[in-house]
Amino acid sequence: GTLQKFLDDLFRAVLSIREDRPPLAIKYFFDFLEEQAEKRGISDPDTLHIWKTNSLPLRFWVNILKNPEFVFDMEKSDHMDACLSVIAQAFIDACSISDMQLGKDSPTNKLLYAKEIPEYRKIVQKYYRQIKEMSPLSEQEMNAHLAEESRVR
Repeated sequence: GTLQKFLDDLFRAVLSIREDRPPLAIKYFFDFLEEQAEKRGISDPDTLHIWKTNSLPLRFWVNILKNPEFVFDMEKSDHMDACLSVIAQAFIDACSISDMQLGKDSPTNKLLYAKEIPEYRKIVQKYYRQIKEMSPLSEQEMNAHLAEESRVR
């Protein structure tokens, strides 16, 4: 319960689109995945969801969540690692398309946030939908965006 607000804030921060700064690189990449599915005759929306999930939330965000020392100058204790594993598992479950069948023998890290997972899934689905509904980016627009980011940073 103590961490609930922080986990809610994490989902909102990571999986929301700001009006003033939409995720152009993510839009460009997700459009690429959509294009590849179309070229290969893949029309199953679950496949695209899985591709997007494996590309961004699981490869990037879960890695950062489990390993904050990659970003911050800090040491991670065993206790902190266990807590971060629970949070990462909630994130993974929220991105999953399959329903969890939980029971008394289910792992504790899956049970802790089981009742919140349906709401988190809605956040993930909304994020993917919002990105898909954004105007497509041309290669020139993406190059201009990357050049501007390089210049600013």
